[in-house]
Amino acid sequence: MTAGKRSKVDIYSAVLDSICREGGREGTASPTRVAHRANISYDRFLKILDHFVELGWVHKTDAGLEITLKGVKCYSEIKKTTEFLRRIGLSI
Repeated sequence: MTAGKRSKVDIYSAVLDSICREGGREGTASPTRVAHRANISYDRFLKILDHFVELGWVHKTDAGLEITLKGVKCYSEIKKTTEFLRRIGLSI
């Protein structure tokens, strides 16, 4: 049995989670490790990262990636919303 295709919300959530886990709050998250942890190709990750930078969710630093307060808030809202939808039986 194969797993279903992940939604864009799931992928965005995985990338934001990976940035946080890899040191994104300190500005030291390695882009390569974030892409690997989120289980997406590096090319796709770079497109998502550029989008996150445009939205102000992530900053690129000399030491790596840093998630902004706006990014943390967005990640928190995504988690709350997806948990609620799954609780009521909807999948996204």
